[in-house]
Amino acid sequence: MSEQSGGPASPDAAPSSNPGHENKRDRRNRNNNRNNNPRITTFIGDPSIEFLKGYVYDVGPKSKDQFSTTTERIGQYIQGNGSFKKGGGDFINAFNPNDLRFEDIPDPTVPEDTKDIVKIEIWKLQQKEAHARRNDRQDVINAAYSIVRKQCSEALWNRVESHKRYATVQADMDVIELLKLIRNAPYTGATTRNSCVSTQDALIKLFTFKQSKPMQNADYLKKFKELTKLLAFHGTVIGIEEARVKDILKTVANDTNMPTVEEIQLAKDKAQEQFFAILLIQQADKVRFRQLIADLENSFIMGEDCYPKTITKAYEILVNYKKFTPQAHDPNEHGVSYYTPTNAESTQHNTNSNDSNNNTRDNRTQSGRGNQGSGRGGPGSGRGGRGGARGAGRGTGNGGRGARDGETHLLQQDDGANNAPNANNDNSNAPHTP
Repeated sequence: MSEQSGGPASPDAAPSSNPGHENKRDRRNRNNNRNNNPRITTFIGDPSIEFLKGYVYDVGPKSKDQFSTTTERIGQYIQGNGSFKKGGGDFINAFNPNDLRFEDIPDPTVPEDTKDIVKIEIWKLQQKEAHARRNDRQDVINAAYSIVRKQCSEALWNRVESHKRYATVQADMDVIELLKLIRNAPYTGATTRNSCVSTQDALIKLFTFKQSKPMQNADYLKKFKELTKLLAFHGTVIGIEEARVKDILKTVANDTNMPTVEEIQLAKDKAQEQFFAILLIQQADKVRFRQLIADLENSFIMGEDCYPKTITKAYEILVNYKKFTPQAHDPNEHGVSYYTPTNAESTQHNTNSNDSNNNTRDNRTQSGRGNQGSGRGGPGSGRGGRGGARGAGRGTGNGGRGARDGETHLLQQDDGANNAPNANNDNSNAPHTP
């Protein structure tokens, strides 16, 4: 069937002589593939700011890591941008993912001597400078709010807008509170959730989070703090058990029976800080820190509480802890001591060694083929060889069987060795066999 009739082309058919027709068909196929497989676009943020390209806030498996890197990047951009020179210097610190806040710009203290014209003028200048700094900061905050908004994906922004605090944040143009909403948006899941469910999820995420084997300590600390702040975002307070707070009050209150409100709050803060510090140790990588955890437990059993009181101290312990690694055991070295003899002792030792070697050769000759150990006659005695000289089987060493016929005739020349009585041998009076 020919190709024009709609049937399959013959395998022997020559290639088309119209290359333009082939090119058009290829283009149609490519266009059809594009329509069937639309290109997936990746959100990169505001394309007009090259420095922030790819640094975005989004939902997904990497959203938690993206928040820290993107926030730090925006802070660096604002500080380094010349147009924000007046108020941008504070943003590198304010945009710290672990401590989102601006330092207060307080008003200067009014001089006590209001009649001192010089001090009053200085006070007026300082007050004017503080007011100008606050205005400059607010101008940069308004610009930063817009920058942060443009780095948010649509999916994440929908969650931010659905939060009950968003209206207030938007009205105040509060970029710090906006960042807090963005930080917690990936954890909240759906745009509308029951508050109890959100709090329970935050607790589960905290207590199931473990430091993996390849995770660096700095990354572990950063993610751990993010989870603790998520609890605070939901208003959940843990680690302030009454018994622990009372123990801490003994060290911070002037009167433990009548502590002040400030002292009680301080004790609660310390109790919660220690709770998180110990949790940071307990959930560290067990491969690297199993011995550390065991050491802390054993010390507490022995009456010494070495557990850290703050998260900072707990992190220092993880960073500086030296894991005990037993050295390889050399079986040739343990329990061995070496003695170096003097010249006289060395000479005497060589003489004794020669005598010992001669005696050994004689005993070997007397004992025949005996193995080391005891013969049938008990330790130190063997059975006399058949046809051998008297005493041929009575070796003074560890003799075995006596020699066979013909192997002991050489011993007859040694009368002292062959004729020596043996008190331990019951057969010493046996007749001599020629």
